Amino acid sequence: MPKLAFALDDKSLLPFLKELEGFDIIIKVGPIVFLEEGKFLLKALKASGFEVFLDLKFHDIPNTVLKSVEACVNMGIDYLTVHLLGGKDMLMPLKDIKQNINIFGVSILTSHEESYMDFLHSKMSLKDMVLYLAKVANECGIDGIVCSGIEAFDIKKHFNLKTVIPGVRLDINQKDDQERVVSINQIKDVADIIVMGRAIYKSQNPKQTILEILNILNM
Repeated sequence: MPKLAFALDDKSLLPFLKELEGFDIIIKVGPIVFLEEGKFLLKALKASGFEVFLDLKFHDIPNTVLKSVEACVNMGIDYLTVHLLGGKDMLMPLKDIKQNINIFGVSILTSHEESYMDFLHSKMSLKDMVLYLAKVANECGIDGIVCSGIEAFDIKKHFNLKTVIPGVRLDINQKDDQERVVSINQIKDVADIIVMGRAIYKSQNPKQTILEILNILNM
């Protein structure tokens, strides 16, 4: 069964976390909240019984990323992201120092569509690029890949990688700032973690919405 990760992308949502205690969900902390609240928030989330997903998408020279991941190990988090476009020299050393953290490689953001490949001056399709990056992740010992639900099916066919899928909607017509969106029912059989935020906290009854999501994932 896939896990649900609640996207904590704004500190105004911090009071809402009290309502989530007791649910078997992951809290995904984005860069804005982390910069404002720091590692003390991560410790507080762990103390409240949540798994913690620090989504900082590291992409830098290999030594800087290595030292950054080492620092995250000491924070006691469960999940962390790096950019697969950082290349093998950046990615390969991480498996030796990550300890119990699951490292997920970000492929192509779900806010991008096919025209993004023109920006990259790549002759690959967007889907082929994601599959290539999945191959890199697999070769480098990365635990999983952040991708859209559209690519997740082929990734699961070819690689033993966990899939983290943002851009998941209850109502697929509500794209917000995403492009490659999918419904929960489309991808629940190929997702290891689904990431949802606005669909939950903007709903009329967020706790009921979480129960609805968890029920779908359990079906």
